[in-house]
Amino acid sequence: MKSKLSMSRTTFIARLLTAALFAIATFAGVDSLDAKPKKKWKSEYASKFGVMAPGPGGKYRVYAETTYIYRNTDQEYVHGFEVSRKDQQRFMGYFEIRFPEPIKITPDLEKAYTVMEGGRFIRSNSEIHWEVYSSPFWFSPDDPLGQYELTIYIDGEVYRTVNYDVVPFESGLTF
Repeated sequence: MKSKLSMSRTTFIARLLTAALFAIATFAGVDSLDAKPKKKWKSEYASKFGVMAPGPGGKYRVYAETTYIYRNTDQEYVHGFEVSRKDQQRFMGYFEIRFPEPIKITPDLEKAYTVMEGGRFIRSNSEIHWEVYSSPFWFSPDDPLGQYELTIYIDGEVYRTVNYDVVPFESGLTF
């Protein structure tokens, strides 16, 4: 014979179990409970990688997309990336670069980036960006040639990875 007290405990335990399962599913990030598919957010952004020049307000913008970059140490030669959010809202961004060989670690480099793996890998700080996130890069004479890997993170998730080749600059072009 069931008493009212037993029924209340059963109901209480069932409700508690349901709430616990819901909480676990929510904090574990179950996709079926997520109203926005994970891949869809990437379509809210546009990006370019290649040769850059200063744009409006002095912010560098990509004007020639390429993954074939000359190691030109002239400070006028700039390469890098830009990411723009189509709805012009703010977002967090940072990047990582993996080099084919360790780069020279200087105090300025360590001040600007987190340097890891003895100079084979750097990470920028995460920062808030409005509308456009661009990052220009300049070469030093001792930067290695070879394949580099740039990974761009938006709001803590990988947005895009770019593999690009850094090749010697030949300054004596003739026509």
